[in-house]
Amino acid sequence: MTLEHWTANVGNYCLSDRSEVVDEVTPAYGRLIAAAGAFATPAPLRARDDAWRLEVLAHPHGSRVLQARILAPDGRPAVAVAVAEGGGPGPQRAWRETVAASSWFIEGCDPAKFRDPPDGPWMMGALQDALESHPEAFEWLGPVLQYMGWAFLDSLSPITIA
Repeated sequence: MTLEHWTANVGNYCLSDRSEVVDEVTPAYGRLIAAAGAFATPAPLRARDDAWRLEVLAHPHGSRVLQARILAPDGRPAVAVAVAEGGGPGPQRAWRETVAASSWFIEGCDPAKFRDPPDGPWMMGALQDALESHPEAFEWLGPVLQYMGWAFLDSLSPITIA
Protein backbone atom coordinates (compact mmCIF):
# COMPACT_ATOMS: atom_id res chain seq x y z
CA MET A 1 0.00 0.00 0.00
CA THR A 2 1.17 3.55 -0.68
CA LEU A 3 0.29 6.81 1.04
CA GLU A 4 0.01 10.04 -0.93
CA HIS A 5 1.54 12.97 0.98
CA TRP A 6 0.46 16.49 0.01
CA THR A 7 1.49 19.90 1.34
CA ALA A 8 -1.03 22.50 0.23
CA ASN A 9 1.10 25.64 0.69
CA VAL A 10 3.84 24.58 -1.66
CA GLY A 11 2.08 22.06 -3.87
CA ASN A 12 4.42 19.28 -2.72
CA TYR A 13 3.42 15.74 -3.48
CA CYS A 14 5.16 12.46 -2.79
CA LEU A 15 4.34 8.81 -2.26
CA SER A 16 5.54 6.64 0.56
CA ASP A 17 5.37 2.90 0.86
CA ARG A 18 4.62 1.26 4.20
CA SER A 19 7.93 -0.63 3.95
CA GLU A 20 9.78 2.72 4.27
CA VAL A 21 8.70 3.04 7.92
CA VAL A 22 10.35 0.94 10.63
CA ASP A 23 7.76 -1.33 12.27
CA GLU A 24 8.62 -0.14 15.79
CA VAL A 25 7.87 3.50 14.91
CA THR A 26 4.21 3.18 13.98
CA PRO A 27 3.00 1.69 17.29
CA ALA A 28 4.75 4.51 19.17
CA TYR A 29 3.07 7.16 17.03
CA GLY A 30 -0.20 5.24 17.21
CA ARG A 31 -0.06 5.45 21.02
CA LEU A 32 0.75 9.16 20.77
CA ILE A 33 -2.26 9.79 18.53
CA ALA A 34 -4.51 7.71 20.79
CA ALA A 35 -3.33 9.43 23.97
CA ALA A 36 -3.60 12.96 22.56
CA GLY A 37 -7.09 12.17 21.29
CA ALA A 38 -8.34 10.34 24.38
CA PHE A 39 -7.15 12.95 26.85
CA ALA A 40 -8.12 15.86 24.58
CA THR A 41 -4.86 17.57 25.44
CA PRO A 42 -1.75 18.16 23.33
CA ALA A 43 0.89 15.47 23.88
CA PRO A 44 4.69 15.73 23.47
CA LEU A 45 5.43 14.97 19.84
CA ARG A 46 8.84 13.28 19.57
CA ALA A 47 9.91 12.54 23.14
CA ARG A 48 8.51 12.78 26.65
CA ASP A 49 9.99 16.25 27.29
CA ASP A 50 9.50 17.65 23.76
CA ALA A 51 8.11 21.19 23.66
CA TRP A 52 6.52 20.42 20.28
CA ARG A 53 3.03 18.97 20.78
CA LEU A 54 0.48 16.94 18.87
CA GLU A 55 -3.13 18.04 19.24
CA VAL A 56 -5.67 15.55 17.93
CA LEU A 57 -8.95 17.19 17.04
CA ALA A 58 -12.36 15.62 17.57
CA HIS A 59 -13.68 13.32 14.84
CA PRO A 60 -16.27 15.51 13.10
CA HIS A 61 -15.69 13.60 9.85
CA GLY A 62 -15.75 10.08 11.25
CA SER A 63 -13.40 7.85 13.18
CA ARG A 64 -11.56 6.82 9.99
CA VAL A 65 -10.25 10.36 9.45
CA LEU A 66 -7.50 11.89 11.58
CA GLN A 67 -7.39 15.64 11.95
CA ALA A 68 -4.60 17.05 14.07
CA ARG A 69 -2.27 19.97 14.56
CA ILE A 70 1.36 20.13 15.46
CA LEU A 71 1.91 22.94 17.94
CA ALA A 72 5.18 24.87 18.17
CA PRO A 73 6.87 25.27 21.57
CA ASP A 74 5.07 28.60 22.02
CA GLY A 75 1.70 26.81 21.58
CA ARG A 76 0.92 28.27 18.16
CA PRO A 77 -0.22 25.89 15.40
CA ALA A 78 2.69 25.00 13.12
CA VAL A 79 1.04 22.40 10.87
CA ALA A 80 -2.56 21.32 10.28
CA VAL A 81 -2.79 17.73 9.08
CA ALA A 82 -5.46 15.29 7.98
CA VAL A 83 -5.10 11.59 7.15
CA ALA A 84 -7.67 9.25 5.62
CA GLU A 85 -7.77 5.92 3.89
CA GLY A 86 -9.59 7.30 0.85
CA GLY A 87 -12.35 9.54 -0.40
CA GLY A 88 -15.96 10.00 0.62
CA PRO A 89 -17.84 12.90 2.19
CA GLY A 90 -16.03 12.94 5.57
CA PRO A 91 -12.52 12.68 4.14
CA GLN A 92 -13.41 15.30 1.51
CA ARG A 93 -14.43 17.79 4.19
CA ALA A 94 -11.28 17.07 6.23
CA TRP A 95 -9.12 17.52 3.12
CA ARG A 96 -10.78 20.84 2.23
CA GLU A 97 -10.59 22.15 5.81
CA THR A 98 -6.88 21.35 5.92
CA VAL A 99 -6.23 23.10 2.61
CA ALA A 100 -8.23 26.09 3.89
CA ALA A 101 -6.00 26.17 6.99
CA SER A 102 -3.07 27.13 4.77
CA SER A 103 -2.38 30.74 5.66
CA TRP A 104 -0.11 31.25 2.64
CA PHE A 105 0.75 29.68 -0.73
CA ILE A 106 3.95 29.96 -2.75
CA GLU A 107 3.68 31.87 -5.97
CA GLY A 108 2.12 29.74 -8.68
CA CYS A 109 0.54 27.26 -6.23
CA ASP A 110 -3.18 27.15 -6.93
CA PRO A 111 -5.26 25.96 -3.96
CA ALA A 112 -8.11 25.14 -6.37
CA LYS A 113 -6.14 22.11 -7.58
CA PHE A 114 -6.57 20.64 -4.09
CA ARG A 115 -10.35 20.52 -4.30
CA ASP A 116 -10.75 16.78 -3.78
CA PRO A 117 -8.63 14.09 -2.14
CA PRO A 118 -7.37 11.04 -4.02
CA ASP A 119 -9.30 7.78 -3.79
CA GLY A 120 -6.55 5.93 -1.91
CA PRO A 121 -4.79 6.63 1.40
CA TRP A 122 -3.67 10.24 1.73
CA MET A 123 -2.21 12.82 4.08
CA MET A 124 -2.69 16.56 3.60
CA GLY A 125 -0.58 19.09 5.47
CA ALA A 126 -0.95 22.85 5.75
CA LEU A 127 2.06 24.73 7.05
CA GLN A 128 1.25 27.57 9.45
CA ASP A 129 2.92 30.90 10.21
CA ALA A 130 4.48 29.59 13.46
CA LEU A 131 7.03 27.68 11.33
CA GLU A 132 8.65 30.99 10.36
CA SER A 133 10.03 31.20 13.90
CA HIS A 134 11.15 27.56 13.89
CA PRO A 135 13.04 26.71 10.67
CA GLU A 136 14.72 23.81 12.51
CA ALA A 137 11.41 21.95 12.31
CA PHE A 138 11.85 21.39 8.59
CA GLU A 139 14.65 18.93 9.39
CA TRP A 140 12.31 16.47 11.13
CA LEU A 141 8.80 17.44 10.06
CA GLY A 142 8.54 15.27 6.92
CA PRO A 143 9.41 11.98 8.60
CA VAL A 144 7.22 12.74 11.64
CA LEU A 145 4.23 13.39 9.38
CA GLN A 146 4.97 10.18 7.50
CA TYR A 147 5.10 8.22 10.79
CA MET A 148 1.83 9.76 11.93
CA GLY A 149 0.11 8.94 8.65
CA TRP A 150 1.19 5.31 8.67
CA ALA A 151 0.46 4.92 12.39
CA PHE A 152 -3.09 6.14 11.88
CA LEU A 153 -3.68 3.94 8.84
CA ASP A 154 -2.20 0.93 10.65
CA SER A 155 -4.67 1.50 13.50
CA LEU A 156 -7.73 1.17 11.26
CA SER A 157 -9.46 -2.16 11.12
CA PRO A 158 -10.19 -3.43 7.64
CA ILE A 159 -13.71 -2.69 6.47
CA THR A 160 -15.67 -5.87 5.89
CA ILE A 161 -18.87 -6.02 3.91
CA ALA A 162 -21.28 -8.66 5.16
